[in-house]
Amino acid sequence: MNPIRTVGVVGAGVAGLVVAKTLLRRGYACTLYERDTMLGGVWAAGYSNFGTQVQRELYEFPDWPLPDDVPDFTPGPVVRDYLERYAKHFGVFPRIEFDATVRQISRQGTTGGWSIDYHQGSNAHRMEFDFVVVCTGLYSNKPHLPTFAGQDKFCGDVLHVSQLRDRNQLRDKRVAVIGFGKSATDAALESSAVAEQTSIVYRQTHWPVPPLLLNILPFKWAMLNRLTSALIPPYYRASPLERYLHTVGKPLVWGWWRIVECLLIAQYRLGSRGNTRPNLVPKVPIEFDAFGEAVMLPRPAFYRQLRSGKIVPLEAEISAFTENGLNLSNGAVLDIDTVVLATGWESDYGYLAPEIRAALNFSDDGLYLYRQMVHPEVDGLAFVGYASTVTSVLTYNLQARWLADLLDGRHGLPSTAEMHLNIQAQQTWKRHVMPPSKGRAARLLLHMLHYHDELLEDVGVSPLRKRGVFGPFKEVFAPYEPADYRDVVE
Repeated sequence: MNPIRTVGVVGAGVAGLVVAKTLLRRGYACTLYERDTMLGGVWAAGYSNFGTQVQRELYEFPDWPLPDDVPDFTPGPVVRDYLERYAKHFGVFPRIEFDATVRQISRQGTTGGWSIDYHQGSNAHRMEFDFVVVCTGLYSNKPHLPTFAGQDKFCGDVLHVSQLRDRNQLRDKRVAVIGFGKSATDAALESSAVAEQTSIVYRQTHWPVPPLLLNILPFKWAMLNRLTSALIPPYYRASPLERYLHTVGKPLVWGWWRIVECLLIAQYRLGSRGNTRPNLVPKVPIEFDAFGEAVMLPRPAFYRQLRSGKIVPLEAEISAFTENGLNLSNGAVLDIDTVVLATGWESDYGYLAPEIRAALNFSDDGLYLYRQMVHPEVDGLAFVGYASTVTSVLTYNLQARWLADLLDGRHGLPSTAEMHLNIQAQQTWKRHVMPPSKGRAARLLLHMLHYHDELLEDVGVSPLRKRGVFGPFKEVFAPYEPADYRDVVE
């Protein structure tokens, strides 16, 4: 790469703020472009009663901890304020261009640089940079809105979950929430508090990840340690121990996950109890279902409301809308006046110049990149935040460290051929062990420890972060948290 001095950053959510903070401290001149009038990305405009899915210590910057009085499962507005304080403390805030909608990112002639064309209000602007980092996350601000037969005949309201700004929008309504992911369960809870009736319609259930396993053990101790990362379906670069566990030791691994399923069935009362209540036991084994995009830590009240009847679960698809409700594939007819579509978001990279999109070679299941960040055919462009993990703030911090060291020349990239081989290996692996979706290329989830280890090994830092007399024991059984990497990102 040519000498790099200026960097354009698209997006001022968590990833964009971390990248800018890291690069500014290395002496690079950064400008961030944020289409909203405030920073925060998804935290700037969430639905009613939204918040994090994890305990507070899992969603914080390694070098900027949350205040002590912040609760677990931090509310969205608290997260956004936290991000703004971070941006101001580290000098990122003055570098943000707000209300700046990027129209195109393109090559800057033959000089190897980049141009960012953007609009602020009615004014068009162009800025030139040596390097560009895309930090728009996994999805755009465009809701995924499926259409259904007869929908134009429906006399009620159809909302995307992002339009649910206050639960009073559902007061005294007869509501059907479509979906079974985090936003769907949140919307169903909001509805059950004020609506006349609430149903949740879904194609299949998913295994819940409890905040406290058996109401005793925090989930991070069961899910975010090296032991669990060795027991899930092997990473594409599996260690000898992992290969042994999933061949010779396969019966033990299989038995372990069946025990976990039994514990969750008991804790959440998922079974039908002799057909006296709906069966909520997922059909997909937990070690595979954990890699679906609907994996979540549901609010504790959600399953209580299901069992009390305040939320009626219906495993079916929508056959058609009617004037007064829905016809479902299982024969049920719902008499409702409001539908909430918790159907996710669309990816949108339309601002990349056509020749850049062609070189990136987007697939039906997403954008496959080397180290989830760079493409061998497009130099001078990186993606940070295009990785789905349980501790995403930590992931973005480690990605920013990796990228800064790359720009500084402290480590290099493999050859183009080697990067293509690596991408192909990831693609083959993910398509073999993970359910299909438009975002499968970005999905890592419980494999994040493997990914974090790769990033640290690339920059010459030991991936073993546990210290003290019991360090070896903690490496196996203790959860990894952002605080373990504080000295890596400071």
